[in-house]
Amino acid sequence: MAGETTLYLGPRWFRAYRDLELGATEIMEVGSEIIPGILQTEAYTRAMFAAYGSEPDEEVVKETVAIRAERRTRLDQAGETHYSFVLSESSLRRQIGGRSVLAGQLRHLAEVSLLPRVTLQVVPFDSQSYQPMSFNFTVFRFGRDMGDDIVYSEMFGGAVYLDKPTEQVPVYPELFGRLRGAALGPMESRSFILELADQFAAQQT
Repeated sequence: MAGETTLYLGPRWFRAYRDLELGATEIMEVGSEIIPGILQTEAYTRAMFAAYGSEPDEEVVKETVAIRAERRTRLDQAGETHYSFVLSESSLRRQIGGRSVLAGQLRHLAEVSLLPRVTLQVVPFDSQSYQPMSFNFTVFRFGRDMGDDIVYSEMFGGAVYLDKPTEQVPVYPELFGRLRGAALGPMESRSFILELADQFAAQQT
């Protein structure tokens, strides 16, 4: 209809993700090369669009920023959902937006890591245990039954959702557990992130 405003909900393949996010009791997410969207600051998100190499649609950028801001509020809302993140050191060092933006993003991660329903851990480059961490994925869990897990994995230009009839599904929470075992503990991870933030902030001068 003329004059009607259409809300941008993100790529079509991502819309199911938002529904799963609202219904899950536990969300386990791995970030290999970039910070997961729900953890991104506005400056970091805008810098990602700028890095695509072509002029972004400002309306799409604004709506994406708004969606991620709304998603971030769920991290600190009363509810049953627990969020666990395992991030590679690579994702923390990739200078999307430059040192200033990255320093702010890292300090935001340190703040989020203190929220009661968030566990955030880092796998450093010098981890003594090798586990495959070359791709992003998310495990959605509903209640205590692991048989109901749904896995989301991104690829270039799209994503794949794996549900319980798929034999591959149990592999992902098992891998997530091994990655957590290879990662620094939550408090050590926070200290690591803050140290990196200070390094990037100091390099601005």
